[in-house]
Amino acid sequence: AALERLPDGAPVRALIEVADPAEQQDLRVPAGAEIRWLHREGAAPGSALVPAVRGLDFPAGEAHAFVHGEAGFVKELRRHLRTDRGLPRERLSVSGYWRRGQDEEGWQATKRDWNRQVETEQEISAPAAS
Repeated sequence: AALERLPDGAPVRALIEVADPAEQQDLRVPAGAEIRWLHREGAAPGSALVPAVRGLDFPAGEAHAFVHGEAGFVKELRRHLRTDRGLPRERLSVSGYWRRGQDEEGWQATKRDWNRQVETEQEISAPAAS
C-alpha cells in the first residue's frame, strides 16, 4: 500500500522478502521503481533481507526507509539504518508487526514496551541528526 501511494518517477528501491517465489505478489508501483524479491527458502525471517540491505549502495541525498516485519530483523535493520547509515528517525518507518515465538495477543501486550526499549537503545548509539 505504501508503494502504491508514491508518484511515478519517485526514486524507489524496494527489497521485499517472502518465503519463496510462490509468495510474490503483483504490486502497483510507480513507474521506474526497482523491486527486488528476496526468497528465504525455509530460512528465518530476515535472513535474505538483512544482508541485502546491509549491502545496498544508498543513493545520494536523503534516503528514507520503510521496514516492517518480524520484530527481530526489524530491530537489526533499525540499528543498521540509524547507527551505521546515520538515517535520522524522522526518515524511517520501522515496525515489528509480529515476533517469532509469540502469538498475536502476547506480542501486542508487549510491543509498546519493546518499541520503547529498542528506541532508547538506538538513541544512545545513533549519531546526532545533522
